[in-house]
Amino acid sequence: MIVKIAYAREAELKPLIPLLKNEIDTRGFTFELIKVDREDELKFYLDKVDLVYIPLPILNFAQNLSILSNGSYVSTGLRLQLLSSTAKRVLVPGSNSTEFYLVKMLYNSGITPVISGDYDAKVTYDTGDVDLLNLWNNVCQNSPLILKVLATKRLDEQIILQLKVLIRESASKMVEKNEVSIFSKELGLKGRSAIECFFKLCREKNLCSNVSYRLV
Repeated sequence: MIVKIAYAREAELKPLIPLLKNEIDTRGFTFELIKVDREDELKFYLDKVDLVYIPLPILNFAQNLSILSNGSYVSTGLRLQLLSSTAKRVLVPGSNSTEFYLVKMLYNSGITPVISGDYDAKVTYDTGDVDLLNLWNNVCQNSPLILKVLATKRLDEQIILQLKVLIRESASKMVEKNEVSIFSKELGLKGRSAIECFFKLCREKNLCSNVSYRLV
């Protein structure tokens, strides 16, 4: 079976590298990668491909999605670099990116997203003036920072469960190499709680409404 996977950033694919390189037994599955240039367009691929790496805020707009508990894109750092004392426009991967929502929820609710063009602040993952990860930890009790999850609208339960085994095995190899977070291998209770905390905060800030998804 050919499984089509849409993504926007190469870093998202790290948990899948051993699987994509056939370093583990793929059990009859082959994978076709589809690179999406604009992250905000990922939501349009949910009906076109089998798996999509989506930012958490997309779950606010898409219904009937199954979220895999394996293969998530997890960050070990998130900061905001300020280029002005009155930051109003922040450079982010997408207007529906998890990063942008975290900036709005944790730092400044009035800030607007910029994908290209002029900006006076930008999201980084290592150095910066505002430690968004620390702010997140204070609110969500040191939960992992999950930026994207693997979602499907088309695959049935049996196929999802088969793929989960492969993705978990693949991510496990990357955890051993210290290339990805252990939560990329399996969200576990802390990872699931992190997603719940994100949407709880999102609703409190009136950025999300009735979010529904099925975590498999």
